[in-house]
Amino acid sequence: MAYEPSPRDFQSAFGQKQPEPILKLRKFGILALMTKIDGVLHFVLTKRAAHVRQPGDICFPGGHQEKDENLKHTALRETEEELGLPAEQIQILGRSNFMLTVYGGLVQPYIGLVSYEDFRRLRCQKEEVAEVFTVPVSFFLEHQPEVHYMYWHADMSVDFPYDRIENGREYPFSSCKIPELFYFYEGRTIWGLTAQIIESIVKELPQHQAQR
Repeated sequence: MAYEPSPRDFQSAFGQKQPEPILKLRKFGILALMTKIDGVLHFVLTKRAAHVRQPGDICFPGGHQEKDENLKHTALRETEEELGLPAEQIQILGRSNFMLTVYGGLVQPYIGLVSYEDFRRLRCQKEEVAEVFTVPVSFFLEHQPEVHYMYWHADMSVDFPYDRIENGREYPFSSCKIPELFYFYEGRTIWGLTAQIIESIVKELPQHQAQR
């Protein structure tokens, strides 16, 4: 006899469900790390080594979620691996808005604080990190990023079954227009995901909200 679901079955399956993306996404935990230098909060940023993926990009520590860990643990683990800062030296202040990328990823930034004394003793992983530097948080409050756009269009496989959909090859497939943000600080370009995270964070600060 074929299974015939009831309303109770749906309620049991979905009544207390915590929603997840339908498409399988790779999940990443990022740590927007800060330290205080002479009383001024700075973001701690890294420059990726020349031989790793996306060489030369400026970013926060972070990476791909491993099995059986939550994204906060991912961000802290990756920070220790990249910068040599153990989790017990980092105070987690909260988490900011997450991002869904066009590459099929979910990126959750956490906001952390490390004392300047511990920051000065960091031991970066030279195989992944070419440089560590800081930028005052106030810089991003005082400077608006440049905005440029990337356009993404549908690109089908050669065996895509156009004949099974209305209008076939003339179907109005969607394209998307994605803003790319660029900050420029002391000869360095901060762009892409890192710039998006920074802008999202500073926009939530009380001073920025009061100026709106």
